Amino acid sequence: MTYDISEYDRPSVAADIVVFTARKTSRESYRHLSAPELSVLLIKRKEPPFMDMISLPGGFCCREETIEETAERKLCEKTGVSDIPLSLLCNLSKFGRDPRGWIISCCYWTIAEYSDTVTDKNAQWYNVKFEEKENHYSLVLTDNDGNEYRSEVMLNNKNELYNQYEKAYIPKTSLAFDHAEIIVRALLRLRNSLDKPFAAFRFLPEEFTLTELQQIYEMILGKKLLMANFRRKILQYVEETDEIERGAGHRPSKLYRKKNSENDF
Repeated sequence: MTYDISEYDRPSVAADIVVFTARKTSRESYRHLSAPELSVLLIKRKEPPFMDMISLPGGFCCREETIEETAERKLCEKTGVSDIPLSLLCNLSKFGRDPRGWIISCCYWTIAEYSDTVTDKNAQWYNVKFEEKENHYSLVLTDNDGNEYRSEVMLNNKNELYNQYEKAYIPKTSLAFDHAEIIVRALLRLRNSLDKPFAAFRFLPEEFTLTELQQIYEMILGKKLLMANFRRKILQYVEETDEIERGAGHRPSKLYRKKNSENDF
């Protein structure tokens, strides 16, 4: 029997990428230090479907490239971010997730050093507020002009995530496609990664204070941590340098760096 590929439905394959960063703000923490805010890189769509709505950077795979190469190419084309490691987050394949047809998305996530400039005027950092409730997650994204984009992502009876607008009209005050679900998946992965701090280190320069590292944990978890407990846990993953914090308006702190490890992000 000869295999005939034309007898089978063939989906399109795309890549979508979640990029997180930490942005310093004028808001102060309870230690009177500038508190970082978790942000995600999004674009405004220039074509249908969901024209003028915000979405993750991404696009379709070309015949002669791997899906990893697609993710790297589309991230650079649409935002200017390049040369950062991407980790596989999930694959979404449910029919109907894209109104254009059967489209499978390979979703990636990463952490980038913050930059005010992106090469495409449609790309922008959005501050992230994320609340975890009993059976759903609330996601609020805020742009530089203070506009908010709200989404609810639910858990079904199989403990699977799904977008509240999965079978209905998606308002312009939410995200295009099922991208709210993808961002929630990435946020949960980021939170779960904190058992070991390898992802958290990606938000910081090579040398940092333990207070700065604790602030990153608090930013991701959305809650304050006891300093003594945090330092007791984290000291096995860091080592002191011979340097101290410079330009601090208070007593300078020791600078640390992560210990070498193969279990990096």
